[in-house]
Amino acid sequence: MLDNKTLKDYNYVGVLGDICQKFVAEKRATGLKYDVVAKKLNQMCRDSLNYDIEKNTLPECFVRDWITKRPHETESNRHCRYSVIRGLAQYMNRIGYVAFYPGKEEVAKYSRTFVPYIFTHNEIKRFFTAANNFVREKYSSSPRCHIVMPVIMRVLYCCGLRVSEAVGLRISDVDLEMGILTICASKHEKSRYVPVSDELICVLREYAKTISDRKNDAGYFFAAPDSGIYDTYTIYAAFRKVLRDAGIPHGGKGKGPRLHDFRHSFAVHSMQKFIAEGKDVTAMLPKLSAYLGHVSFRYTEPYVRMTAEVYPEISALLNKRYGQLIPNAEGYHEDN
Repeated sequence: MLDNKTLKDYNYVGVLGDICQKFVAEKRATGLKYDVVAKKLNQMCRDSLNYDIEKNTLPECFVRDWITKRPHETESNRHCRYSVIRGLAQYMNRIGYVAFYPGKEEVAKYSRTFVPYIFTHNEIKRFFTAANNFVREKYSSSPRCHIVMPVIMRVLYCCGLRVSEAVGLRISDVDLEMGILTICASKHEKSRYVPVSDELICVLREYAKTISDRKNDAGYFFAAPDSGIYDTYTIYAAFRKVLRDAGIPHGGKGKGPRLHDFRHSFAVHSMQKFIAEGKDVTAMLPKLSAYLGHVSFRYTEPYVRMTAEVYPEISALLNKRYGQLIPNAEGYHEDN
């Protein structure tokens, strides 16, 4: 389901330019977007102009300089560069060129330890009560935001979608008859079908009546004023406003709640429901993993631990029946 029209092409410069062009083309031929990597490689090629690099080689001096942590840089950004240049070097080695890349053991291990904010059921109720009364700011540049925002936020929580998945929905991706959302080539290029609850599909049907150009299947279901895609910041600003109206405090930068915490809350609340209904968690976790679009089951496992931590009343039951599933690692490795 990859739309080639949305892919950005770069004019790679320097002696590594042609190789980078072929590397990205090979990855995209397999169905991957590779947009972030393509952008990083473009920067890498420009940086390489300051070095004397022989054709069809990737020298150690340049690689080590490029992956060196920069002032005021996060470890996340540094590791992103390392992953990009490692992938390029492996490709070059495979086609017979000389390319260096350090082993993972030489680069400090990076892991996120952010603990997600899990909304309580009472907070969720208060949040959507406030969302129902969302009022557009007098001088807002988005005249339909009071209609769009409450629906987007319900989709984020009720379906556990990533923000990019929700705002990227096309009219053709929303089956109002069957009650199914089609998520096309999302994170890790995975596509999936997301069944929607009867209550939410009724909300989506009412919202669809407000879309002026419903015959344009290629148009965005949650179209911005310019008919394009909503900026994440616009969604976040509305989210913070509803939080205030609902009386839910925000802990400040890096402490949440964040928009992405709707996804975490959906997963934990689903786990709680499985247990309350006496369902076999070991059988339900793979289904939850597929619903969320995780590339690996390891991204779903932390929700077992979070369920035990957030809901102490079922912690004993979890440990007794599914203790082997609960990871011991501290923090949370987020899949975004």
